[in-house]
Amino acid sequence: MTEDGSTFCSDIAREHNLPLHASATRGDLWLMVEYDSPWEGKAFEQSTLPENVKDYLQGVAIPGAKTRTLMIRQESSRQRQGIRFFMAHTDPLSPRLFEFELNDYTDLLDLDLSALASGDIQAPAALRETPVYLVCTNGKRDLCCARYGVEIYNVLNAEIGEAVWQSSHIGGHNKAPNTLFFPYGVEYGHTSPEDILRLVHSYQQGQVGLEHYRGRVCFDIPSQAAEHLWREKTGILDLPGLRVVSLEPSGDDQWQAVVESVQGTHRHQFTFHRHRSEVHIPASCGQDKKSAISSFHLAE
Repeated sequence: MTEDGSTFCSDIAREHNLPLHASATRGDLWLMVEYDSPWEGKAFEQSTLPENVKDYLQGVAIPGAKTRTLMIRQESSRQRQGIRFFMAHTDPLSPRLFEFELNDYTDLLDLDLSALASGDIQAPAALRETPVYLVCTNGKRDLCCARYGVEIYNVLNAEIGEAVWQSSHIGGHNKAPNTLFFPYGVEYGHTSPEDILRLVHSYQQGQVGLEHYRGRVCFDIPSQAAEHLWREKTGILDLPGLRVVSLEPSGDDQWQAVVESVQGTHRHQFTFHRHRSEVHIPASCGQDKKSAISSFHLAE
């Protein structure tokens, strides 16, 4: 239980078997800044980064894309010289991950991140070929993130070393521990140490695992649901694996989707709907806000 006597939100969600599919945090551009000072609840906004750097990062954008900024750190952050910075563009078919080593945060001002993300300029030397894994551990934002995230980070640190980073708020407190794998932007929740090791190994083989799968952050919620249902139907777990050809509302909380594999095979048209349970559970620890349990199902 928390200090105020309430039950941890992630524990309540597990007790109610909260569905995880179609719950990934939406984002096209992800900016990840190494920052070893203490994190507050709003880690980026309340950080001591120079204000002109904050303003610059908040202005990074490409048309139609949603940008998110995270603070990251590792066990070795205090010992290592320089500052690591990553930018992931989670394009549905051609995601890219860039890595930079900075001497100072103001070095970010010399990078044209918007042009790089849009492909207007090229920086092949900055492209990272191997994945980066994030684990949300920001206890100042929600207690569950520290309570469950730190253990998952330690397990992955022992397994894959500096490929894994602690992260500020990813999203979805009651789904903690929350993990995010780049460049594809694959998000998982409610994992045990055994689960996360298995999922990392699957990702290294270019596949997702549907158990604990929240979705890919490049998709909106209905598209995440369509992806999950298509993968369940076809058994195809490869990344990127699929293309959402079309997705149209066909009623209240109902959509009609056409999804196919990237090779143009396994094309399926189907209708699905969102079911909202009468049961409401806390979205976060220590807050009164509750939300209905939602799940997505193929229409009969």
